[in-house]
Parts: sequence; structure tokens; C-alpha cells
Amino acid sequence: MRKFLAFDIGGTLIKYGVLNEDGTFAEKHECPTEAHLGGAAIINKVKDCGKSLIEKYTISGVCISSAGQVDSKEGTILYASELIPHYSGTPLKKELEAFFKLPVEVENDVNCAGLAESWIGMGKEAKSLFCLTVGTGIGGSYILDNKLHTGHSFSGGEIGYIPIEGEQFQELASTRTLVRNVAKRKGVSETELDGKAIFEMAQAGDEICIQEIERLVYYLSKGIATIAYMMNPEMIIIGGGITEQKDYLYPLISKQLQKDIIPNILKQTQIKIAQNLNNAGMIGALRHFILQESLQPLKSVTTIIESNLHKLTKREQMIAKYIIQNMESVPNKTISELSRQINVAEATITRFCQKLEFGSYNKLRLLAKEASVSTRVYEPNDLASMNGVKETYIMLMKKFDTLHQKQAIQQLKQQLSTAKKVYLYGGDELFLVAEQLKYKLMKLGIQASTFSTSFEMEMSAHSLTPETIVIGFTATGYTTDVVTILGKANKAGCVTVGITSQKDSPAAELAEICLLIPAMEGIEVESSSMGEVSAYYLFDVVLNGMTRGGQAAGSRTGLVEDASAGSSEAGSKASSKASSVVDQEGISENGLAANLGASADENKVVLFD
Repeated sequence: MRKFLAFDIGGTLIKYGVLNEDGTFAEKHECPTEAHLGGAAIINKVKDCGKSLIEKYTISGVCISSAGQVDSKEGTILYASELIPHYSGTPLKKELEAFFKLPVEVENDVNCAGLAESWIGMGKEAKSLFCLTVGTGIGGSYILDNKLHTGHSFSGGEIGYIPIEGEQFQELASTRTLVRNVAKRKGVSETELDGKAIFEMAQAGDEICIQEIERLVYYLSKGIATIAYMMNPEMIIIGGGITEQKDYLYPLISKQLQKDIIPNILKQTQIKIAQNLNNAGMIGALRHFILQESLQPLKSVTTIIESNLHKLTKREQMIAKYIIQNMESVPNKTISELSRQINVAEATITRFCQKLEFGSYNKLRLLAKEASVSTRVYEPNDLASMNGVKETYIMLMKKFDTLHQKQAIQQLKQQLSTAKKVYLYGGDELFLVAEQLKYKLMKLGIQASTFSTSFEMEMSAHSLTPETIVIGFTATGYTTDVVTILGKANKAGCVTVGITSQKDSPAAELAEICLLIPAMEGIEVESSSMGEVSAYYLFDVVLNGMTRGGQAAGSRTGLVEDASAGSSEAGSKASSKASSVVDQEGISENGLAANLGASADENKVVLFD
């Protein structure tokens, strides 16, 4: 398990330690911040504290939680109070990456507290939560669907500045205000008191302390009510130094909230005390690091899964383990195939995807494909193997000239030009093409929907009407779900279209319009994208220049005719030209355009947009 160096930079203490990737500590320490020495001194202290730990452990990254307003993208302190002079503008990320020679991520301390609670704290099961930290000041962070929302300029959640009865919230309900009010009423210096002493005196019966704590709770409840009404989170978590007095405070807060929040909302809003307490900054900084890391395609899927293993049931962990170990094969498996492979129910796979915020299994497949392709880009490749793949793709393009599909293409163009709605059913790897085609049709103003699982296809059958165009994608032509839906669509009077590489297959026989994509040999099925490329290519021909009126735009009409001409002179020239523009680096853009009978500078076909 990877290990990370984490720091929580506060106005009084710098907490630091080494955390495992699951948020547990290998070791932790703290030292005085000595904030009065300024920002440069803080950076030097962080360097000194971290140096010995990096020598002791193999560290994968440095995670920083810091007081002040933080630009988390740049890792810079945008603003810090006068308590830490010359800290505003400090480029923490840049300075520490140069020193540690490791990736560094920086986030605001209150935001880190919220991330910690949503990850392995009180809010780990909550879809939305607001973390309210109460100490010498008041801060807040809003987590929705495991994502931190910082707002347009990184100040989202700054609840301490909202006005309540003419003053800022943090000037009414912070521990600093509590100390100031008690000191004033008792006629003593504020330096003689602290929050802990005030609560001890209150428990001993001191009326002034009791009254001032009740005043703090009164205003604290007003702030919590504001959050409940404006944000309507599933959970509000109270953190910060004040939580050390949770046994005394919680009953008072609960009682006051009954006066400030209407019953229906209060009943559905959980009010909790933070679980991670003094460790929240470091744990949240690690969570922020992992989330930032997950945005990189090389690690996105595995990082998301590994950092959430603690949330999964045993059977869901079986799914997680299989996906991590078989990343490259996942995009080529339907949910039914994966279910049989791992011996878990399809519903369990769906629940797994929803729990980890993938949304659906198809979205997980897309992410897995992106991750595996990105990984291959950076791996050393054998030149001979690359040339073999290149030649196979060249042959794929040439095969289109032999399919003689002019009439079928024109039929489909005509149907789509007047279509009211199109249902796309993606079997095997071709569901990716169905997704892309959906958006292209929507750009043309055509209502389109995609279905890829057995359940989705079965449910969609109930809404088929004669006005629906049904397009089924199945490379083999034998995908059971797609063949079944084509049969049902025929009975419903729909126009049916089959996209397959097998002209004698059930899908081809059931389809009113059948469009063939070339079948190729010589590349391993699991790593090949031949079927997808063929289908992308075909539909760029179909949609090229198409308008809703059914007329092709300008000279683009000729492009489709040339593409389908087969043994015509244009087709022969296309094959010849396609071959001539391929060099040792691969297929050029002009080669793809030429293969459709178009010149390099006009009527160019775009496979991917």
C-alpha cells in the first residue's frame, strides 16, 4: 500500500505524519507553528519535518492542509490573516515539489476536514454534507457526491462571514468570541481564559459561563439553520476545537435547533459531531491528493476503487479486485459477461458502480478503456507489432470498397432525415459507437437514446412505436439481446437497422436495413478496436452532410455515393490513394478522406469529434 506525507498547517500547530493510502496512520507528530515568524519560516519547518520521514519511508506524494484561502489548482495561499504574516501569496506546491521531488497537493484546512468526514468519518454514507468547523473562527465546506465544491474563486463554504443580526457569524459563535465575552463580564484579561476553562466553570455552576455558552449556542444554531435552509444537505457535521466539549454542547444545540428549523427539514437533516477531530486536516489532505490524482486517466479507475475499498461489501470487493487486475479486458465485457465471470449478480455490479460514483457499468467501461489506452500510450512498443496493426487498419479501410452499400446508406439517410426518435442498442464493444452516434444525432435535432444492458433493452421495448427507428449494433450478428430487440421492433412496426459484420447472421436477417462493417483477422479480440473503428467510419459516411430536410449539403452528397461505389472508378482511385498516403508513421488524415473518394482538402471525413 502506498504511503503519503501529510501536513496540517494551523495558526498554532503544524501536525504532520505518514498516512497509508486508506487513511490510516503509520506515524504522526506535531510541532509549534510559530506563525509570527511568517510564511517563509513555515515552509522551512515543513521541509525539516518531512525530510526525516521521507528518508524513513517510500513516499508517493505530499498532502498539505493549510489555514487561509487556498488556490487548490495552483497550490498557492491566496489569503491568510495577520496571524501568519507574509503567508499570503506563498507558492506552497511549487516550493515543496522542488524540495521533496514529489507531487504535492494543497487544500484549505476546513475543506480538508469536510473531505475527511465524507471519506472515512461520520459522513461516509452521506450523499451530501456540510462540515462546519468552530474554533477561533468559523469555516465550512460543502461535499456533494464525494466532491468538494469550492465555488468560482475558492471561497465556497465560507459560512463564517455570513451576516446574522448585523454581525458576522464567526463574531457571534466562535470560541474566541466566547472567551472575549466571558472575560469582559468577569473583568479579567482574555489571556487568563480559554474555552476549556470556561466549560469547566460552566459545569461547576458558574452563571456567567453558562449564559455565554447559551449565547454561543443560540447563534451557532442560527448558522446551522441557514445551512439547512440554503443547502439542504443530508448531514451537517460540526467539527473544530469546540467538539472537545461535545457532551456539554450537543444537547443544547439540539434543543435550540428545534426552535430554529421547521420540523420537516430538521427531521431529514442529520446533525453530527465530527469523527476525525485533530486528524481531520491530514486525512482530508490525503483524500484531496487522491481525488486530484484520480483526474489523471492513467490512474483514475484504480485510484477511485482502491480509495473506497472500505465502503464495499465482500462481493463488491470481488468486483473491485477483478477490475483492477483485468483493466484491459473490462471494456470488452458486457455486464452479463462480467457477472458470470466473477459469479456475482448484475444488480451487485450496478450497485458497485453507483457506490463508487461511476454511475453505470457502461460509464465504468468507458473509463477503463480510457485508462488502458492511456497506459499503452506510455509503454514501449515493438515496432514490428505496430506495423502489423497499421497494415491491418489499412486493409480495413480498403474493405469498405467491396461492400457495395450505396442503396442501404441512402435508405438510412432518408429515414434519419425525417426521424422523430431513434433507439440505439449496443451489443459487445459497439455500445461505445452507439453512445457517440446518439450525441451526433442529437446535434442534428434527432431525439436519440441508447440501451446496453438486458434490463434496459427489455424495458425500452414497451415504448417502441412505428415512429421509432431501431438501430442494433452487434459485430457478430448473434448478440442475443440485440437480436431479440430487433425482433420486437419489427413486430411494433419500427424501421429496423442492423450493424454487423456477418451478412447471414440473425441480426442481418431481422433488419429492414442492414449495413455491414468489415470483419478483420489477425489482432487479439480483447485489444482490438476494429469493430468500433469500422462502425465509426460507416456512420461518418452516413451522417456526412446530412440535414433534417433529407438533403445533403452541397458537394457532400457525392461523398456518400463515392464511398459506396465499390468497383467504380472513384472507388478504385480511393483504394489507390489510401495506400499511397500511408507512410511508416501510420494512416494520415488525408488517407481516410481519400478512402472515401474525396481529395485531401475537401469533403474530409472526421472519424472522431
